[in-house]
Amino acid sequence: MTATLDDRTGRRIRPKAPGSPLASLAPPVAAVWSVAYLGLGIAWLAGAGGNPADPAVDDVVGLSLLGVWGPRTGAAIITALAGLGVALAGAMTALRSAQPPPRLPHHLTTMLAVGLGLTLAVVLPDYRLLAAIAYTPILLVLKLFDAAPEGASVWTWPVVNMAVLTLAGLAWIATALIDHRRHTGGCLTCGGVRRSATWTTPQAAARWGRWATGVAVVVPLGYAATRYAWALGIPLGVSQQLLDDLGNAVYAGAGLATLAMGGAILTLGLVQRWGEVFPRWLVGLRGRRVPVALAVVPAGVISVSVASAGLMFVRFGLTGQFGANFPGENRDVAAWLPEMFWPLWGAALAAATYAYWLRRRGRCHNCGQDPSHRDLEQLERG
Repeated sequence: MTATLDDRTGRRIRPKAPGSPLASLAPPVAAVWSVAYLGLGIAWLAGAGGNPADPAVDDVVGLSLLGVWGPRTGAAIITALAGLGVALAGAMTALRSAQPPPRLPHHLTTMLAVGLGLTLAVVLPDYRLLAAIAYTPILLVLKLFDAAPEGASVWTWPVVNMAVLTLAGLAWIATALIDHRRHTGGCLTCGGVRRSATWTTPQAAARWGRWATGVAVVVPLGYAATRYAWALGIPLGVSQQLLDDLGNAVYAGAGLATLAMGGAILTLGLVQRWGEVFPRWLVGLRGRRVPVALAVVPAGVISVSVASAGLMFVRFGLTGQFGANFPGENRDVAAWLPEMFWPLWGAALAAATYAYWLRRRGRCHNCGQDPSHRDLEQLERG
């Protein structure tokens, strides 16, 4: 790796070896998942137990696409995706040492890796992963006070499998990004190049990031409003019959609404000062800078889980199967309409999170570049 010039002092800086978690962990995690699930997929095709597409393993039939496809086809799909991962890992390794590096095969592997990542993280899981993430802290509090329902568990094997698929999908997306940076000469840690697009400057990211944050805040508020109304006995957007049928389940909905409200408030931190510097009332942390990863990592995971859950609801809406899997009829608009906007919520939250990272990435410890300073100079020259 060649040395670069410091944009402020003009001194030459020799980059350190890539040391970010993204650069060091994502490719091996993606490769290990591919090899492991290739073996599992073949075993499930041969009839081994634990197949997440088998109704005997996942008795909630119809929620996940794997369950819709059935044990044989579902296992074949998993085997094919894992096999693609193994092939991509080998191709990326081979292309890395090719001189000169071929452009077309590189672009093909990048697109396939992104497609594989999105399939694993967004398409295959269903809403139960998001529900498990949301209900876990509630169950922990109930268990603390010995008030949790006996045998209550949200992390069954099908849900754990969805979490594994999501993490593998994110690892493959990150691997594609790293491979693209390596091919284009960008820094493996920050992606910095000598000249980058103006929309990635902190000033530009602050502008479009506010719009993305606004959308990511408004969508969950619409969902929360309906669930709070139901908990208060107000049939907002639904029939009184549905409200009566739900019974005490409306309070579980109110709990999810509270988490959605909390998430909306935390999302505001992506464009507020308290999202960058801990507020005064946080004793021991007041005045300290908020670590970028503390905001980016959870927001990124939630954005993917929300988008995945939303795609499931959209699938039910388009196929007319919502009523077969959840309480409510077509006339109960508030039972299904808020969830139709969840893919937009997930995409907006992902964009807002990326804008936050662009504004706060600062000087890279690996290549020594300061994107904020460099991009400001580009705007002044442009």
